[in-house]
Amino acid sequence: MALEPVFLTLTFFTFALGAVVGSFLNVVIYRVPAGESIVFPGSRCPSCGTEIRWYDNIPVVSWFVLDGKCRECDDSISSRYPMVEALMGFLSAALWVKTAGPHAEVIAAGPTADTALWGSIVLAFWMYFVFLALMVVITFVDLDHYLIPHQFTLPGIAFGILAAFLLNSEHFMAPGALADFWPPVTLSASLIGAIAGALTVLIIFYVYYAIRGVAGLGGGDLTMMALVGAWLGWPALIFVFFAASIQGLIGAGIGALFGARFLKDSAEILAQDDPREVARQQAKTDSHPATLEDPRAAARRKAQIDPDSETDHEPETDHEPETETETETETEPEPEPEPEPETEPETETEPEPE
Repeated sequence: MALEPVFLTLTFFTFALGAVVGSFLNVVIYRVPAGESIVFPGSRCPSCGTEIRWYDNIPVVSWFVLDGKCRECDDSISSRYPMVEALMGFLSAALWVKTAGPHAEVIAAGPTADTALWGSIVLAFWMYFVFLALMVVITFVDLDHYLIPHQFTLPGIAFGILAAFLLNSEHFMAPGALADFWPPVTLSASLIGAIAGALTVLIIFYVYYAIRGVAGLGGGDLTMMALVGAWLGWPALIFVFFAASIQGLIGAGIGALFGARFLKDSAEILAQDDPREVARQQAKTDSHPATLEDPRAAARRKAQIDPDSETDHEPETDHEPETETETETETEPEPEPEPEPETEPETETEPEPE
């Protein structure tokens, strides 16, 4: 029982560490899809843009102290910010318990008791801490944008393979350091897992496309499963695919029951969020009016400084000749009855020479 205070203190510390990192993950979740820098500027209110003071930026605590509102504009701040911070904190604490729990006696004795074992535990903790952070970011970005950016998954795949190498190396890990952690993910299991995860998604993609004629999965799903396979090994993919299928069925059932639309066709998603598709649609809308515009009018429009005044004058020049042609067609029948009286005197002059 004497070990509990030391272990609980370190567990609380890992929770605080995870919450602080979760605060940074909120920045990544919001800014990376928007193409903004994650370094500059600092954290600011999403409504008024005021930079948040350090004492208003304490993970989880500050949101409750401010009652979920900005100190400056009094506008509400989303509750998802403290939720991400708390989630990352709990995941970090759980990871520490899972990693260091079996070696609580060594943890209580301090790093000097067994330096090699302490180093192994810390290395394993930090490796999988990165994996958890990646999963949190990918989850919330996917919820917001229905996209899984490759700038998260591709480095994550490489880092997962590196973790499998380091955590199975005798030079970096003490014997038995991860004996009770979970079945060790060897380098071969990591490589096979990355390939198997990607190939499985690719097969599902083509089968779904052949049946429905639309893309059921995207490239982000492919790299996402390769990421999971690289970190957890190919045996874990069996459970992951099964659990994901059950989760999808539950989500679809809830959506059908309550009338909410939790699932979207990937073809519609790509049409909304793919920058290339958006650019193609914009090019169509831009080129369509240009094909109907008189080239001379377009040249005059480009030469003008104020585009609003040009659009006001162009229709007038286009419609003026039309009104003139209309008046001409209206005046054409008027001279027709005029030659009729002229023919009458001609008939009258003919009998006079007779």
